[in-house]
Amino acid sequence: MKKSWMIYTLLIGLNTFSVSVFSQSSTLTKLNRAEACRDIPSKLERLQCFDAIFNTPVEQVSISQADVKYPSSWFRAVDSEKKRDKRSGFIFHQLDSSNQASRMWLTSAAVRSSGQLKDQKAPILMLECYEKITRAELILPTPVEAGKVELSIPGSPVITQEWMSDETGYVLRSGRGLPAIRAIKAMISSPQLILRSNVADIDHLEFDNSNLAEALEPMRENCRW
Repeated sequence: MKKSWMIYTLLIGLNTFSVSVFSQSSTLTKLNRAEACRDIPSKLERLQCFDAIFNTPVEQVSISQADVKYPSSWFRAVDSEKKRDKRSGFIFHQLDSSNQASRMWLTSAAVRSSGQLKDQKAPILMLECYEKITRAELILPTPVEAGKVELSIPGSPVITQEWMSDETGYVLRSGRGLPAIRAIKAMISSPQLILRSNVADIDHLEFDNSNLAEALEPMRENCRW
């Protein structure tokens, strides 16, 4: 009986030891894998790597359009287009009509394509003069993921620029001042304003520029070009 008890105790000890060794081995494997995570340059991807190894519970957060903090230029362009009525082409706006030096801007929504849904919002091209500095922006209904977008503007000559995305991805901006002026001059000289881009949602966007030269006159005078 005593011998059987000793054998039973020994078996329990061996089992406990094997579980302990397996646990230590598993922990070491996880630590080795975690070391590899440290070499991932992207902060988000690095965190996802650690979460996957250690089974970190991740709260699933649903982000609705109401949660997005749009920049002021996005609201300005969208509000301007809401006041369009039946006017076509670019429409002129001024923050304070009694002050010639106040903010001025033009907006034009992209011409609806044949494949576009009826309730689908169109991107808006906004040209602006503020504090004597010319700006050109493309306001988007859905954000772009790229930080930089290549944009070609038809004209004489054709202008190709890199437009920068803001932190939300809803606004693309040319460089201020001379880069924006070059882009706008190309828009004026083009018989048909169709943008080309390396981003599919922007490529082939068309805008009615038939009245652009005339609508720009107050802005050009204010920004002195």
